[in-house]
Amino acid sequence: MSSGIFKVIGKFTDENGQPLTGSEYEVALLDEDKYFDDKLGTSGLSPDGDAEFLITAADILSFDSAGETTPDLYFVVRKDGTEVFRSEVFSEVDFEGKDPVTGRAKGLTKAFGPFRVPTG
Repeated sequence: MSSGIFKVIGKFTDENGQPLTGSEYEVALLDEDKYFDDKLGTSGLSPDGDAEFLITAADILSFDSAGETTPDLYFVVRKDGTEVFRSEVFSEVDFEGKDPVTGRAKGLTKAFGPFRVPTG
């Protein structure tokens, strides 16, 4: 894996499909590993219900996933510190896939969702 910077975007809505917003919400991005999941960052929500994260290859590597190049990502949403949503795990996310024609990296940004978060 390169030493580049990668961007992950999660989109969140309420039960009615409206963007999830509010300072009481915090979103964490995690990498599922065999023994301990790596917390890659936390974010608030934009007015459009987006949480954005910048991560590096070094963020993904840990002692229980030595040599990992494709993390298994998932999101946790907390409201006032209490978990209210956990996404499925997206296995083997490849940030360094190459375009077969140009040979350039095509996956430096990955977007997930929208996820419906219970708010009631």
